[in-house]
Amino acid sequence: MKKILIGVMISLALAACAPSTSSENTIIVGLECDYAPFNWTQLEASETSVKIEGNIGYCDGYDITIARQIASELGKTLVVKQIAWEGLEPALASKEIDMIVAGMTDTAERRQRVAFTAPYYASDMVMVVRKDSVFASATSLADFTGAKVVAQRGTFHDSLVPQIPSVTHMTPLATFPLLVNSVMSLEADALVSENPVAISIVRNNPDLTIIRFAQGSGFTTDVEDTTVSVALRQSDTELLASINAILANISSEQRDTWMADAIARQPE
Repeated sequence: MKKILIGVMISLALAACAPSTSSENTIIVGLECDYAPFNWTQLEASETSVKIEGNIGYCDGYDITIARQIASELGKTLVVKQIAWEGLEPALASKEIDMIVAGMTDTAERRQRVAFTAPYYASDMVMVVRKDSVFASATSLADFTGAKVVAQRGTFHDSLVPQIPSVTHMTPLATFPLLVNSVMSLEADALVSENPVAISIVRNNPDLTIIRFAQGSGFTTDVEDTTVSVALRQSDTELLASINAILANISSEQRDTWMADAIARQPE
C-alpha cells in the first residue's frame, strides 16, 4: 500500500473505540480493518463499506461482505468495531463484540477459548519479495535459505517461517502495512502471506512480487491452516448453528466472486 494510506490506517487502528453493547437488533463484529483484501479502512463511505463505531473511517473488504451477509440473514444491523489483532479474543470474551470475522484461522489452540464456524474462505500460502531481490526468482522454500523473513504477530503465518532452511526469523510485526514496509525498506527479504492478501499488496506496491510454490515445494500446512472461519463465544451455540446454516448456502463460486470484487475495489 502507498505510504500515505499505511499512515492513515495505522493511525485509525490505534484510535480508541467507544464501548458498545449488543441489542436484539444488532450484531457487533470485531476486526482489524487493516488486512486487505479481507478487511481495510477507508475514509469515505461506499455501498459495500460499514461505518466503524467510534471512528471517522469505514471498513470494507471480503470479511465485511461476509459479516453483512450474516447480519442480513439474521435480520440484524451490523455494527463494526476496529480492534487490534491481539485484542479480538478478549473483546469477544468480554462481550464487547459478538463475533470475529477477521481472516482468523481455526486452530486447536484457539478452539480451547472460542468456537469456530465452518470455513468461509480457503487460500494458499505465498511469500512477497521485492522485484529486485535475489529471491525474486525463487520457486521453492529451499531457494529462501538464509533469507530474513517476517510474518504477522499472533498468526499461524509466523509459525511457518522456521520451515525455511537456515532462515533468519525476524521478530513478527503487528500489521500487514508494517510487514510491507519492512520488505520495502530492505529490513526483511520476504513476508509470509495468504494469496489474496499478497495480490492486494503487490497491486498497490508495484516494486513487490508474489512467490507462489508448486505442490510439495512450499509450506507444509494442514487444511485448517489455510482456511478462515468466524469466531464466537463457546456459549453461543444457537448463533453458531445459525451462522453455519448461512455459510452453507454461500457457494464457492459466490465466495470467489466476492473475493475478486474485494481485491478490485480495495483503495490504493
